[in-house]
Order: sequence, then structure tokens, then C-alpha cells
Amino acid sequence: MDRRTVLRAGAGAGAGLAAGLWAPAGWATAAARPAARPAARKDRDWAGLKQLLRGRLYFPGDPQFAALNLPANHLYSHRLPAAIACPRSHEDVLATVEWAGRNVISVVPRSGGHSYAGYSTSDGGLLVHLGGMRDVTVKGTTLTVGAGARDLDVHTALKDTGLLLPGGRCPDVGVSGLVLGGGIGLTTRSHGLTCDSLTGTTVVTGDAYTARCDENSNAELFWACRGGAGGNFGINTSFTFDLHPVRKATAWFDLSWDRKDAAPALKRLGELIADPRHRKNLTCQFGLRTAGGARVYAQGLFFGPERTLRQLVTLLRPGRSAIGTAGIRECVHRFYETSPGAPYVSSSIVAGQDLGAAVADELVDALGSWKQASPASRATVSFFAMGGADTALRPTDTAYVHRDATFVVDLAAYWSDTDPAPVSDAGRQQLRALYRGLSRTLGTDAYQNFPDPGLKNWQTAYYGKNYARLQTVKKTVDPGRLFGYPQGIAPA
Repeated sequence: MDRRTVLRAGAGAGAGLAAGLWAPAGWATAAARPAARPAARKDRDWAGLKQLLRGRLYFPGDPQFAALNLPANHLYSHRLPAAIACPRSHEDVLATVEWAGRNVISVVPRSGGHSYAGYSTSDGGLLVHLGGMRDVTVKGTTLTVGAGARDLDVHTALKDTGLLLPGGRCPDVGVSGLVLGGGIGLTTRSHGLTCDSLTGTTVVTGDAYTARCDENSNAELFWACRGGAGGNFGINTSFTFDLHPVRKATAWFDLSWDRKDAAPALKRLGELIADPRHRKNLTCQFGLRTAGGARVYAQGLFFGPERTLRQLVTLLRPGRSAIGTAGIRECVHRFYETSPGAPYVSSSIVAGQDLGAAVADELVDALGSWKQASPASRATVSFFAMGGADTALRPTDTAYVHRDATFVVDLAAYWSDTDPAPVSDAGRQQLRALYRGLSRTLGTDAYQNFPDPGLKNWQTAYYGKNYARLQTVKKTVDPGRLFGYPQGIAPA
């Protein structure tokens, strides 16, 4: 059975592979090949790679290298790849992966560079920067984007169309990383995850095979590309999505409460979001920030009359409020969140229960007593409301397993590039204590697009029972582990 047959196999075949019943013929050598490891720059045929690329190849010391290498999370800015390849086409990517396999060097793709845990950086390997492949095409209600497209590129292309791709809130986040890990944002409850709108993708796999994937072709790899996280199976060079018409104006809200009202505000927000009448027409991100002594904020959209939204907001009794109506693109643009451009650490929890009073009180106490070790040090706790259109699929329908979630919680501690080590240590310790307390109540499931390098049970936390099937796909398309990172999926 050749690799095309393996990739087309459905869940039943995947289960057979996971059980070790059979393996593709002729793969013994590839499967036995050791994982690619970084090696000295002088040992590589860099001149050969330069000849293969239409795009550029950069080395440490080149004028553009430092800017290309800098990740969104500056905590990992010290990592130094042996080189940075900047492909301009699918053919460039294919040639790069083939070259890396021959030269036995690890490959790390980067679209937006927004990996919370620095997994789109490399120490001694080959960083493949996809910023030169940002093409976006809209044809009817179909969207096709290149490997390096950002959220902002998509939003710009959809201007004045009344069409929506459920995406994230950060305009410079890469679409690749977003969709491959699932993709949550302000329209998740109303229109589902980003990966739920994916209808096809083209992947250069770890064994340098071009796999064109959809529900009927290379179906197992297509399944894995909807929640299996980026950097695991190869480099996705293009994605095709179905878009959602949103012809009517959408109501939006931006609310905040002072610290003295924080706990009751969180409780009322939790009750409103849990109301089954608003599971799909009310979207919301809310949380606490240490600035101002644990102030609460809530932002979101309401797909219904503005007067109804105003009635709901009245029940929440915010200290400050802004409400309005606009087109869907203007609404999304209003709540853009840009990267802080600073070092930070993060943990996540995927909660399968409603936000209770005990959790609200614990959060307010923890952030209200947060010790600020420097002027730039701060913390945030963000709740992404789930439980709407994202529940339409079953946990096994895509690699994204968290279909019964009520919230995705993001905990983060920030400091500045110039802060000394004691400042970052204080932030880490306080965040870890907060995570331990919340996880006792909310559980230890986690969101793969908010990775935590310190998470010990990450295989089940990110992927649940889907992990074994993902391992089978990994063994099929990248048995030699050309692509990998500390929490990367291991071959079965």
C-alpha cells in the first residue's frame, strides 16, 4: 500500500495503523532514519540550496537576518537558526524540504511567528520563513490563501464583501498556525473554528511529497490539519476555505468594570454566556488585567438587534460601556489585538464547565494581589467563550478535540526586554501558582495554539484520544521527524 493510499485512508485505516497491524511497503529505511538534528553550518550544502531557491537565503550576520529571526514572543529571541530560507512558491518549499532531508537538518516553518512557546523558532536548524507567500484570492464564497498570509491580509481581501472567515484577533498572526491548531476568536461561537471552514490544503510533507488534501483525497492528513497544530507534518503551502455571508450589520460591545465590581461582573458574564438562548448569537472575550488592580473587561459581537444587546448589557451593569452597530469587517477591526512585542509566558485551560462563583472570586483575589516586579510586568487572564457553533462537530471529526468546551482560558505574564531575571522569575512563579489553582477546578485540558512548554501531560491535554491517530499520520508523512519541536507529535 503506497503512501497515497495511506493518506487517503479513513478513520478505520488510521486505527489499524495505530494498532501496529501494518505499515507502508518500502518505508523501513525512512522509518529507521534518526530524527533530523542541527549540525554545523559548514557541513551543509548551502550553495546547493541557494541555487534551488527563487527566494532568498539568509545567514547570521546578514543585514535582514535579525529582523526575520525575531519571534513575536521575545522570550525566544536568543534562538539562532543556521539559516533562514524565504521561499516564494510551492516549488521553493518542495525544493527546500527535499534539500533538508538530504542534508539531515531540522526544518521549522514560520508564518506569523506567534507561537506562544517559541515553536516557530530554531536553534541550529533551518527556519523556513513563509512571508513571501502571502497571496489571498476571493472567488465567490471561496477563499484561498498562501502559506504566509496573515489575518490582516484576509480581512483586507474581504473588505466590503460581507463575507467572514472565522479567525483570530491579532492582525499579524499567521493564518497557517491559526487554522492548523484549530483557530478561535470573536466569531467562534457564531461561525465555528477557523479549521471548520477549511475545505482543502496543499502540504509538502516531511518525506518531500506534495499532498493535496480534502475530505476525499489524502483524507487522514486533511483531518490532522484541522487541529493537529503547525510544524508537525510538513509545510502547508496553501489553504482553501468556505466563507460565511454576514450581510446584515452586526452589533458590538466593549465593557469594563473596576476592581470593586470585578467578582460580581465575572459571575454575571458567566451566566449570560451560559444562557442557551445566546449560544450562537452572542460572542465574547472577557477577562482581567492587573493594570488598575484587576479590572474586568468584556468585548464581543451580537448577531441581532442592537436594542436587544443593550438590554443584555444593562443586566451586566458595567462601569463603562460602548455599544454600536457596523459591518462585520469593521467589528472585527475594532477589536484587533497586536502583539505586545515583549517576553511572556503563558498557560491555557480548556474548561468544560460554566464559570462558577468560586473561580471568579479566586481570579479576582489572585490578580488583585499580583506583585508587580517592574513597571512593565503585568498579567492577564482571558476567557474565550465557546459552546456555540464550535460544538457542531464531534471530537473525532477533526483533530481539534475540544468540542465540549465552554471556555478557553489564556493565562499570561509579561515583562520587558530589559527587565532582569528576578522580574521574569516572579512572573513565572505567580502564573504557575494561578494555573495550579484554576486547574484543580477547571481541569488540565489545554489549547494547542496556546502551548505551554512546562505542561507535562500535553499529549492528552492538547489532543485527547485523537493523539494516537495523529501519531499514525505523523509516521506516514514524516517518519524521520524532519519537522519537530519539544511538544511535537511523535510517530506511532
